[in-house]
Amino acid sequence: MRRTPLWVFVLLFVLIIGLGVYAYFTAPLPLGLSSVIRTPGGANVATPVPGPAPGTRTVAGQPLVLGSTNVSVQSVQRAQDLSSNGRTGPPGTFTVVDVEIDNQGSDSLSPAAADFTLLDDRGRSYAVDIDATRTVNTVARRRVPFDSTVPPGARVAALLAFETTPDSNPLSLRVALGYGVLELPH
Repeated sequence: MRRTPLWVFVLLFVLIIGLGVYAYFTAPLPLGLSSVIRTPGGANVATPVPGPAPGTRTVAGQPLVLGSTNVSVQSVQRAQDLSSNGRTGPPGTFTVVDVEIDNQGSDSLSPAAADFTLLDDRGRSYAVDIDATRTVNTVARRRVPFDSTVPPGARVAALLAFETTPDSNPLSLRVALGYGVLELPH
């Protein structure tokens, strides 16, 4: 009968220790141990961060906090005709919402038109009309929020135009720069 040489056991022992050290530095620990023992590899795993619950709502006049971004409504103008009084806007009836976007984060923020949706009292949703938004911001001499970024620590005031039906009564603005719903003044 032949015995296994001692160097094979030493090599196997060194491999097990090396694999353990490698696993400690590169991957989270199994069996829920990552929540008890913090490892360098465990930092790569996304841990849930408590934040605002989905469906967060804020009343008019209060900022809607979406992580490091705050959005607040300054005013709402209903039933606006942007093609009258020398303006060259598109024909139709628009609801113009004056919003302020405050970026308190460390990265530039790039709002998109799809980030804003107007909801009415019948559950209908309205998308931002890009041409009308451009027109009202040009007339008011403001930046169009979708053509530029909001730098870290900066605040941008912009007007958003939504083509709404004459019988609609806008109730809230849904903002998806995170998630939240901002109640409009009545």
